[in-house]
Amino acid sequence: MTIRFRFSKSDLITTAGVAMRPLEIDDRGGLFERLGQPGITERHSHEELAALLRRPDTTYIAGYFDRAAQEMRGRKPVDVINELQEVVRRLVIWRKAFCDAFLDLESLGFINRTHEGYLKGRERLAAEIQRRVGEGQASGRVVRPGGDIITRQLPGSRTGFEWLRCYERAGYSAVALIPETHRCGNRKPRWCHRAEALMNQVIEIYADTQRPSKTQAVAETLELFRQENRRRVDAGLPALVVPSRQSVGRRLALADPYYVHAKRYGTAAANARFTLYENGPDVQQPLERVEMDENRLDVISLLTLTGIWDHLPPDRQERFEAGRRWLYVAIDCATRCILSMRLAETPNSGDAVKALRDIFVDKTPIAQAAGCEGTWHQYGGIGTLVTDQGPAFVSDEFQGTVLSLGITAHLPPAGLPWLRGHIESFFRTYGHQLMPLLVGRTFFDTVERGDYPSEQLACLCDDDLIRILLTYVVDIYHNQGHGSLGGESPNQAWSRLVAEHGTPPLPDGLALRKAFGRPLERELRGDGVLFAGLTYNCRALREAFLHAPVRSVEIRADLRDIGWIAVKVGATWHPAMANQSGFDDVSYDELQEATRALRVKHRRDAELDAPTVRRAIERISETNRRAFALRELTPFHVTDLDVERNQSALHFPLRSDAERLGHARPSSDPLSDGIQIVPCKGGSSENPTDNHDQKPPARERRNRWRFDDEQ
Repeated sequence: MTIRFRFSKSDLITTAGVAMRPLEIDDRGGLFERLGQPGITERHSHEELAALLRRPDTTYIAGYFDRAAQEMRGRKPVDVINELQEVVRRLVIWRKAFCDAFLDLESLGFINRTHEGYLKGRERLAAEIQRRVGEGQASGRVVRPGGDIITRQLPGSRTGFEWLRCYERAGYSAVALIPETHRCGNRKPRWCHRAEALMNQVIEIYADTQRPSKTQAVAETLELFRQENRRRVDAGLPALVVPSRQSVGRRLALADPYYVHAKRYGTAAANARFTLYENGPDVQQPLERVEMDENRLDVISLLTLTGIWDHLPPDRQERFEAGRRWLYVAIDCATRCILSMRLAETPNSGDAVKALRDIFVDKTPIAQAAGCEGTWHQYGGIGTLVTDQGPAFVSDEFQGTVLSLGITAHLPPAGLPWLRGHIESFFRTYGHQLMPLLVGRTFFDTVERGDYPSEQLACLCDDDLIRILLTYVVDIYHNQGHGSLGGESPNQAWSRLVAEHGTPPLPDGLALRKAFGRPLERELRGDGVLFAGLTYNCRALREAFLHAPVRSVEIRADLRDIGWIAVKVGATWHPAMANQSGFDDVSYDELQEATRALRVKHRRDAELDAPTVRRAIERISETNRRAFALRELTPFHVTDLDVERNQSALHFPLRSDAERLGHARPSSDPLSDGIQIVPCKGGSSENPTDNHDQKPPARERRNRWRFDDEQ
C-alpha cells in the first residue's frame, strides 16, 4: 500500500548525519535541500521517506526552523516531556492545562489578562483546570472519609500571564512551560471581596428550585447589603456602598444561562435546552483528527487464553472466572477506519498508551494472525487526538506520551458524547451488528437482559474474542458501505484520501522509543549495556564507559523490534545497535521463546551463542507467531514486571564471538547443525533395508525419574 507524507518547509530531517529541509512535496515524493549547502538537493519518494523514518539514524523534527522553536531550544533542558522526572512532568502537564483553560475562558469572556479579571475568574479557572487534569472534585475517584483530595494552588496573575506569553511565543508547545527555576507567586488576595461576594448572591438567590422572579432576587440581595452594613456599623467598621437595583440586575444578567436553568429546572432540562446541533468537525485529510475511547464489551467471556483453557480439568473449568472485558479503539474521522483495537481488564493508562502505539504501525500481520482475508494497513502520524475525560486518558503517562510526540490533544467535557460522535457511533454500530451474534451477551442493561443466563453461557476466551473483533473490523466493517461517507466503504475512503492528501509523517524510531519505550536502568559494561540477553553499544556508550563517573544509563526499548534501543548518555539520546547481528525486526516474545527452548534443551550450557538463537527463532512455527501477535492485543501481553523478571533471570548474554572470530563453537549434539537428507520417490530408495541384513531393534532406554532428582 503506497503512502504519501506531507511536510512543512520549517521541518528538519536528519539521516546518517546529513540534515535536510523540505522544498517541494508532490505525489511522487519530495525535494529536500541540504542544510548549510545551498543548491545541493536530493529527491526522495514517499516509500524512501517511510524507510528513512524507520532507520535508527534518522530524526524528524516538525517546525525546527520556526522562530519560537529556535528561541526555546537553547533555554530548555529537554525537548520531550517524558524525559522529565515525574514531579516536574506533572507540573508541566498542569501548567499546560492552566494555559489551555485560560485561553478557552478568555475566548468566552469569563476572564481577561488583567489582575482584576484574573481574580474574578479564578474559581472558574480552577474548576476548568481540575476538569482537564482529573484532579480535585473532577477526579472521578471515590474518596473515603478522611482521604486526601489532590488540588493545586493557582499562580498569581503575573506568573500566570508570563506562562501564557511563553506558551504563545512557543507556538503552544508544552516544552516552553518546563520550569527553569522554582518560582512561587503571590497567592493571597490583595483586597476584600465582601461587596463582590454579596452582589454575586443575586445569582444564587435567583437560581433556586422555588424559581423566584428577578425582582424578588434583586430585592433580597439589597436586603443582604443592609444587614451587612448594620453589622459593620455595630462593629465600628465602615459601611459598604450599596449598589443600585440596576447594578444588581446587570450582575444577574451576567449569570451563566446553563447554570441558572439547571438550578431552576434540573440538569436534564438544561441539557435538552442547550444542546448544540452541528455537523461535527470539518475533517478532510486522513489522520487529521483521531478519536479514541474505551468501552465495556456487551458480552461475558472467560478471562483467560484458549491455550490455557484447553488444559484445565473440567472441574476447574466450571469454577473459572468470567467477566466483561474493556475495549480500547481509535478511529480516523475522515475515513472512519479503525486504527487500533485492544482488550483490557479495566480502564488503565498502560493499555491506552499501547493502543496509541498501534496507530503508528501496519497491523496487517496481526490481521493475518486472526485469520482475516483483508489487510489492516491504515496507519500514520496523528494530527489531533480527541479523547474523553476517562482516568486513563487524563493520566500523566498517557498525556506525557501524547505531548512527547507533539500531538494536539483535545479533551471535550464529560457527558457530551456528541463531541466525539465518530467513536461513539462505531461503538453503537458493533453493539448492534456484532454483539447479537455472540453467546453470553448482556443486552446493555438488566431490564432488556431479562432471564438470559449470560454467565452460564460464557464460552469465549480472550484470544477468541479479539479474533472475532478483528475479523469484524478488517473483513466486514472496513468493506461495507458507510452512511456518513455517502455509501463509500472506509477502505475506499482511505485509498482515495491518502492518494489525494497523504498522511502526516510517522515519528522517527528514536522518538517512538523515547515516547513509548519502557524506561529501564542498565549498568555500563565493556560491551555496552545488557537487555533481554543482548548487548547494545554505540560510540557514546564507549566514551561513557571510559570517562563518565556515573556507571548507569537510562534505556528505552521497543519490544516489537529489539534490533536496537535508545540510550541516554548525559542529556542526549543515542541509538545503540545490538552487538549480535540478525535480530532486526525480532520481537521480545520471539527472543524469549527461542532462548527458553534452547536452555531447556541444553541445560548444562549456560551461555548461548547468537547464531544458535537466530536459528531457533527461525524454527518458531507460524502458529506461535500468530499467537504472539494476538496475545499482544489481550490483557496477557508482556508487562514491565515481566521484562524485569526475565532480565534478572538472564545471567549470561548471548555470545557473538562466533561471528566476530569467523568460526562457530562446536556443539555437543552432532546432529544440531546437520542437514536433512530426504530419499527420492520411487526406485530402491523406498525400501532401503531390502539389500541389508535386518538387525533386531535396540532396547529403548527410559529414564526413571524420582522426586529427589535434581537434574
